[in-house]
Amino acid sequence: MEDLDSLGNCFGAEADGCMRAVLERYFKGTYVSGHDGKLEFVFSDGASESFHLGKHRVAISSGVWYSSLGLSTRNSLYICSSAMEAVAFVLLQDSKLADLDQSCWIVFGLNCPLPGAVPEFCFGPKINLLFGRDLLDVLRAVKICVSLKGFSVHFRLFEDQLSCRFRGRSYIFPVEGFSLSRFKQATGFRDYSSMKRPPGADSYFHQMRVGLEYNNI
Repeated sequence: MEDLDSLGNCFGAEADGCMRAVLERYFKGTYVSGHDGKLEFVFSDGASESFHLGKHRVAISSGVWYSSLGLSTRNSLYICSSAMEAVAFVLLQDSKLADLDQSCWIVFGLNCPLPGAVPEFCFGPKINLLFGRDLLDVLRAVKICVSLKGFSVHFRLFEDQLSCRFRGRSYIFPVEGFSLSRFKQATGFRDYSSMKRPPGADSYFHQMRVGLEYNNI
């Protein structure tokens, strides 16, 4: 068995250093690192998301987690499915995007009430959504986007169809292929949000973990 690095994973010393650099530069003050390398991202209600020994546990939270180091400029807002999704995105995209230092990052807990819990700094900037491809992630992204505009949306699943109630009207979508863009096209909803996903992977976190383990960098 390979030795564990200081993050408690089998990724190797170089990967450990890269992740530490990302955490310190973009997410300073938003996480706790234990002596055993366990990472914890504490939400506003005290619940925490963790990453340790290669295992990721999302927060069952009614609060929010955010990093607002770029709040003064906030060229972009990244709304993420998890804190580790944010870390993975930066780790993989740092050399490609110039404005990450001027961005804010936020995760809404799975039980977070919307739109009441949306922080003020979420309004205004361009919104980048870092969510996976499965239906629950897409529905979360849609609900967050409409909440930022002061609306609510309700979904019900009927076998292979999705029933949607939005702004006093009802819509039916096929489950297969449902997306934020299809929701916008059907309902006429407009905002400045867009999904960001890696090609060939379910999420940036999945791409990061598979890539680091494969290359053992």
